[in-house]
Amino acid sequence: IVGSQDLIDEISQGNINFDLLVATPDMMPKLAKLGRVLGPKGLMPSPKSGTVSTSLTETLSEFKKGKFEYKADKSGVVHVSFGKA
Repeated sequence: IVGSQDLIDEISQGNINFDLLVATPDMMPKLAKLGRVLGPKGLMPSPKSGTVSTSLTETLSEFKKGKFEYKADKSGVVHVSFGKA
């Protein structure tokens, strides 16, 4: 799914039909207002996780090849999603 303001409006209405959100740096201020919707679902793009990039085709091909996101908390527990129910 590719979009700009139309996709942002759709997400703000609660229509989330994707597993990964990749954005360019210039779109991040527009996506900031969706933090309350995307944040709890783990879909908010961040440069740390590699989902904010200037070269979208390269980033998408990396994720298609098997790149995934993981998080480690302060106590050393690694959080990885490995399936959708």
